Amino acid sequence: MSIETSSNNIKNYLSRNETSAQDKLEFKKCAFNLCSQFLAGPWKNRPIEDFEINEIKGGMSNILFLCELKLNRNQYCQGCPNRVLMRVYFNPQSEEHLVSESVIFTLLSERRLGPKLYGIFNGGRLEEFIPSRPLSCEELSISSISMKIAKRVAAIHKLDVPIPKEPHYIMDVLRRWLMQLKSQGKKSYTLQNQYKESTPTLLTMDTLEAELQTLEKCLAKSKSLVTFCHNDLQEGNILLLKQRLSNIRVASKDDENFEDKEVDEITEGFMNPRLVIIDFEYASYNYRGFDFANHFIEYTMDYDVKKAPYFCIKSKQFPSDTHMIEFFKAYLKEMNVPLAKSMTEATILLDETLPFIPVSHLFWGIWGLLQVELSPINFGFLEYGLERLALYFLHKDKLLKLLDEELE
Repeated sequence: MSIETSSNNIKNYLSRNETSAQDKLEFKKCAFNLCSQFLAGPWKNRPIEDFEINEIKGGMSNILFLCELKLNRNQYCQGCPNRVLMRVYFNPQSEEHLVSESVIFTLLSERRLGPKLYGIFNGGRLEEFIPSRPLSCEELSISSISMKIAKRVAAIHKLDVPIPKEPHYIMDVLRRWLMQLKSQGKKSYTLQNQYKESTPTLLTMDTLEAELQTLEKCLAKSKSLVTFCHNDLQEGNILLLKQRLSNIRVASKDDENFEDKEVDEITEGFMNPRLVIIDFEYASYNYRGFDFANHFIEYTMDYDVKKAPYFCIKSKQFPSDTHMIEFFKAYLKEMNVPLAKSMTEATILLDETLPFIPVSHLFWGIWGLLQVELSPINFGFLEYGLERLALYFLHKDKLLKLLDEELE
């Protein structure tokens, strides 16, 4: 069976959400074939009975599987893992951006800022399995964790990545997503009642088109620095490491006893958290204010909810200005900004960030509506999309201030 056939069968199986024993066996055979062809070694010579695959909790636009080959101690070969992560995408990205994401993932792997890449197939990839757990939204605000995240974000923003450098990603993606929504025959939605004073009752495609035109005018006035950005710094994409890794360098340059080497011990305490940022599927060059605003909004987004719609928005958990300033100071320290200038620069960063709060809500709101049509993941995408769009209108005044500043 070819790689192309296996990858197509996997996506078709997941899209149908089949549960019969025969379908599950065919899915397992396709996954095993992908692992065998990309990993070779003992994977190539072992029977499928030695192979296990289990779905694990992942992101909101991809499905994750832990693929494991059961081997005896004397059957392991150096440089060949017996466990890998298979990531299957259902995000509405263009082919051009999927190529960019492969470039980004490979670069981060080579620089030991992300997991190893073992293989790329149509609609997904095989990557190093990182023994870890994702943070919770409440943990994002813990000071020691927040300061470490700030350093990781600085490391990302300093990267020079061989992809287009202009900050067109937000507008390009939103226009494409809106076009896809229109092609699905969608005409209108009713927004949440709790925001009725600031939001239209009926949301149409024409309304969204008008908001994109407003957004484009505002972004043209933004003074936020353009850097390489993650664009999706939510709790599920920030991992707390549990044990030694083969590829990840987790220390910052000013961490105590920093050396450019592997993790030497198991560390899961909050006093010195070892964090890795993953899943760069939405990464691009962008206004850094978007990266910051999007991350701070995630303090309020709880995706670890067991019943429908499988999320909860806790608006009171949005960080204070004081917390954000401390985050920015840690970020600037990693950027080598002198301490004497850090408070002034941190205040500038705060001003850069606030207009992008509604931008994040608009971005993920439209994304949520499109996921209703495309994703097999069991999540309340419709409720999520409408809630985020209602929050966009609630905070839209922050974005419009960019136009007001131009008039002053």
